[in-house]
Amino acid sequence: MASILEDFRHEVTSVLGAKNSNLIRTHDKNFGSTGDFSFPRLDNKKVWGHPGDLSENDLEDALKKVESMKILRLSHGEKSVYLWIDRQCAFRKYFSSNFPLKKESQLESNHVVNIEDSDKKDLTCERVNIYSDMLQKMLSKVSGGDSTLKFEVGTKKVLDESDAVKYINVGPVLGQNGKKESASLDELFRKVYDALESQDCERRDESENESDREARLRALTKAQIHFMLTSSVPSAQVKLDLTGRSAVFLLYNCARIVQILYSFEESVRDGVYPPINEENVDFGLLDTQEEWELFFVYILPYTDVLQEAVHMGKLHKLPLHLIGLSNCLSRYYSRVKILRDPLPSLVPTLHARIQFIKHIHAIILDGLDVMGLQPLNKL
Repeated sequence: MASILEDFRHEVTSVLGAKNSNLIRTHDKNFGSTGDFSFPRLDNKKVWGHPGDLSENDLEDALKKVESMKILRLSHGEKSVYLWIDRQCAFRKYFSSNFPLKKESQLESNHVVNIEDSDKKDLTCERVNIYSDMLQKMLSKVSGGDSTLKFEVGTKKVLDESDAVKYINVGPVLGQNGKKESASLDELFRKVYDALESQDCERRDESENESDREARLRALTKAQIHFMLTSSVPSAQVKLDLTGRSAVFLLYNCARIVQILYSFEESVRDGVYPPINEENVDFGLLDTQEEWELFFVYILPYTDVLQEAVHMGKLHKLPLHLIGLSNCLSRYYSRVKILRDPLPSLVPTLHARIQFIKHIHAIILDGLDVMGLQPLNKL
């Protein structure tokens, strides 16, 4: 199923009389100065060749035909044309058909074959195992049950790649000395666990019992290892970095959402806030720059990330996408107060933001599920 972003690029490409939608660039920063999308000026003959029927003067009227996302305005730069999207319309259109997040279809488990020696227990084989499991999960979400998609995952190509079978080559895991790591998964797990446990002693909640603490540290350790092994291009070598904490921050940001949602529901029960009527939530009230960045850079492209991972073998794009989402979410927390005073004029925006972070939480849970990981519900 095509995403709103993909539909928009194809529509604009059609209006421009072009064949390659890659000419439509999607931005991930500087929205105020360079808009949300851009493409080369129509008088750029190197890009467009001979001039077509559409002139620069007619461009604005022509782009009004685009329906997937309404274009609010455009600007002609020295080399590019910049487009700004009507944010209120984009928010409302997306959430009218994507809230709650759609569930995956069921797909048989034989579409991904792990061709690595199952008797090996080294970290390179574990990397193959994780990628294989991720790919199978992704297929169930984006293929719609397409039985023609077949994959082999391993460190050595056994069969010739054909239209029927795609091969994902996985590079080795290297140690600190730059040579192939000989340590087992259990040994790496213990190293990461011990490092996290040492840091946790200074920050832990003293009321947390030992069994809950161990379960939390084990979940964080597993997540950190999975992100360590999968955040690079599958075919590339991976050098172990025991100092990274991107997965830890992601899981804690996820837990923070749970806390906010719990505090909101508790306040509803206490009569502080009115309950949410989901049919009347106006997502067009989301008006901060941080909300647009979360939406445009991380929510809208999520299905595209899964599609690209499956059809182009870019499995590493999912952990990188989740890390970027987590970092953006941290900036959002620091600048936007979600649970505000229960004034009648503020409640509609508060409800929109609660539903907004609930959707972000669903995307994080979905991404973690693809990676075979569990979330945290407490900080």
